[in-house]
Amino acid sequence: MAVPGDWWRLDAMGQADLVRSGIVAPAELVEAAIVRIEGLNPAINAVITPLYEEGRRIASELPDAGRPFRGVPILLKDGGEELAGTRYTIGTPVLRDLDYRSPASTEMVRRLLDAGFVPIGKTNLPELSSGLTTEPAAFGPTRNPWDLERTAGGSSGGSAAAVAAGLTAIATGSDATGSLRVPAAVCGVATLRPTPGRVPTAVPAEQPSDVWSGFVLARSVRDLAAIFDATAYRPRSVERDSSLRVAFLDHDPDGRAEVDPSGARVVADVAVALGGLGHRIDEAPPAALAGFMQRIFPSLAMTLGPAREVQLRWLERTIGRSLRDGDLSGDYERIETLPPQGDGAAAESAIASEAGTLLEWWDEHDVLVTPTTRQPAWALGLEDGPQHAGPFVFPFSFTRQPILALPLGTSPAGLPVGVQLVGRPGADEELLALGAQLEAALPWAKRWPRVALAT
Repeated sequence: MAVPGDWWRLDAMGQADLVRSGIVAPAELVEAAIVRIEGLNPAINAVITPLYEEGRRIASELPDAGRPFRGVPILLKDGGEELAGTRYTIGTPVLRDLDYRSPASTEMVRRLLDAGFVPIGKTNLPELSSGLTTEPAAFGPTRNPWDLERTAGGSSGGSAAAVAAGLTAIATGSDATGSLRVPAAVCGVATLRPTPGRVPTAVPAEQPSDVWSGFVLARSVRDLAAIFDATAYRPRSVERDSSLRVAFLDHDPDGRAEVDPSGARVVADVAVALGGLGHRIDEAPPAALAGFMQRIFPSLAMTLGPAREVQLRWLERTIGRSLRDGDLSGDYERIETLPPQGDGAAAESAIASEAGTLLEWWDEHDVLVTPTTRQPAWALGLEDGPQHAGPFVFPFSFTRQPILALPLGTSPAGLPVGVQLVGRPGADEELLALGAQLEAALPWAKRWPRVALAT
């Protein structure tokens, strides 16, 4: 059988249909994806660990039925989720040089395997999965497929770039303070940051787990919904089909960050689309957003040193010795240079109090729509920091809400522009249903970066 030449344009469900209908075999689809990675990855540096032989073995052993994504290739972010027996680095020189191998697969990976996905590689990420751009010293930068001199975001930048370029239709990622949403926005793909606890999430290097949520990046909302159904602890149907109460925010509530006009324009387009779909539009975003990050920053600062120490102690236990010069880069090399510890319990209580106040807005509303980032993809090589992404992604990590990020617009320069839809805690399915409506009203599936069309 011959793999159709445009197979890579299909989402994961479309690729699964090719296998299910007998047009291609799983092994053939895997080989086609390997060829595509070999041809395009040198330009974008999204895949840092090929798993071709592992993928071929898994594809050859797949049962004939009972797996909704049977034979569909997938890439795994090289931090958090692990596949037994394969190299695991979290973007660090020391684990790379030791050729460290995962002793077991994580729960999310097991569920993806049970759904029929075939892992064929690991994707790039910033060191210790920390940062909003993917430029680790250990592996070099991942380049945005839309402009190779721009960032793919972080920390799931390798995964987002791979999906944007059509290397695979699906790649895993994780998000504490924007690590799924920022890459999705700047690379022009879709993702869901689930309500923490709804899907299995492995936390990179034992970082504090209360704000982490892992999932996938995709090219369609239907893929996100089907994968959520296949992996969630408590999937449930959407009972509400009436209009939702939606509000919009197109500017920094603190007035500090300049928001690119293309972001505000796309938010306005979404407002028109949702109004046309019968949803109730409210122009009043949460008042508690103003000053939110400034109010919790002192408490966050108290948690940074202890959180980093946990990471470094985990790394030392994993490698079986104390860290040495060259094991890590930048600020991570010495535990003794970490900020002093504060009262962690008091800090967490203060953050939870502010988050609870912000969440009260959702007692009377269903969804808040904002730009995902304050600007499209910025240049590689700049100092990493939240100033590039802007203020929109951070607050809702601390409120533990589900957030759907969609690539609904483009800038005048042709770069992707994303929006995020922030839902009520636990209302993941409701967000996905709303996303499907927006996907039909403001379609993006046919938008591809030039590099994706090169082969």
